[in-house]
Amino acid sequence: MEKHHITELEPRHFSGRTVLLASIAGVIIGGPLLALMGISFLATVTLLLVASPLLLIFSPVLFGAACVLALAVIGFAAAGAMAVAGVSAVAWVVRSFTSRRAVQFRSGLGVSDKLIEGGDEEEQGKDWAGYIQQKPYLPHENVLINRG
Repeated sequence: MEKHHITELEPRHFSGRTVLLASIAGVIIGGPLLALMGISFLATVTLLLVASPLLLIFSPVLFGAACVLALAVIGFAAAGAMAVAGVSAVAWVVRSFTSRRAVQFRSGLGVSDKLIEGGDEEEQGKDWAGYIQQKPYLPHENVLINRG
């Protein structure tokens, strides 16, 4: 049994009846679609011609309304950002307070005890003051001059 493959080079032959039926089906399906497209295009052009002068007349009002709407949206966005910042700040303070209280309970020291005990900062400040007084001031140190 021999298989016959249709290649691209061989032309297809259709009967006249098949071409006639395909054309009739195309007209039956495509005709109403073409008519609806024409009606839609005509309605669009008509509405554009009617709306263009109205858009031109009311454009200052529409522009003002668009600006007010944009400012309202920006205001709501800023309010939301401030709300998030406020909630995160309160959460940070609460977290800081609870962690200090836990450290306070673990160390057994109160706030007054910590203030009395905090003499290290004063000594460290004196050390820095002595360092600054001993170091000579050289105003032109590490300065590159462009002489070109």
